[in-house]
Amino acid sequence: MKTKMNMKKILALFTLATWIPAFAGMTVLLFSIISPAHAAPPTVSPPPLAEASAPDVTFLTPEEVAKDQKTITRIENYLSGLSTIVSDFTQVAPDGALTSGKFYLQRPGRMRWQYNPPTPILMVASGTELVYYDYELEQVSHIPLDSTLIGFLAQDKITFDKNVGVVDLSKEAGVIRITMAQRDKPTDGLLMLEFSANPLTLRNMVVRDATNQVTTVSLNNARFGLPLDPELFVFRDPRKGRQR
Repeated sequence: MKTKMNMKKILALFTLATWIPAFAGMTVLLFSIISPAHAAPPTVSPPPLAEASAPDVTFLTPEEVAKDQKTITRIENYLSGLSTIVSDFTQVAPDGALTSGKFYLQRPGRMRWQYNPPTPILMVASGTELVYYDYELEQVSHIPLDSTLIGFLAQDKITFDKNVGVVDLSKEAGVIRITMAQRDKPTDGLLMLEFSANPLTLRNMVVRDATNQVTTVSLNNARFGLPLDPELFVFRDPRKGRQR
């Protein structure tokens, strides 16, 4: 039961209203991009988020943004340049429960989180909405993708603007961390992206919800830029006798 509720919180995050009105709040996710040669077990302790956490979120002032505009623009260009990701993933829930599956991303707007048994969850984003299917309950939920932080990451061109603002930016020891929130819903949660500085490479993502729940997800054997079958991002409702 706990695992299922954690899946529903993850759905709330991915809809960022992120990463559903039917599910309370957002969850904290840590995504570790791990190459085949450097695969490692997931860590339960995520990198630290900025001190400004929900509900006391304070966005950087225009002067502070201008000071780090070069780094912010570099991050925007890097994220906008990502096309596809295919990866195995291992998830550690707040209660320590482990789940795994396969993750697919094709920007703009397409994602698929396919959990391995016994976790009865499938999440598919088609470009405009995210579909959450619970095999055990035979229940489908539809969430507008553009209402989420993850939706922000799935945009064709990523920019920090009037919709998503920067809360914190830090650079130290070859690591860059940028924390962001939705400007119209700042208390829904924070998303922190951690990068290796040289070359700029996404290492971790952390999302913290209003209740400080933390879930970690490690991406293993991640491959980038591969062509993907469009059918991966089409939800075929099993209740209608069709195959996924």
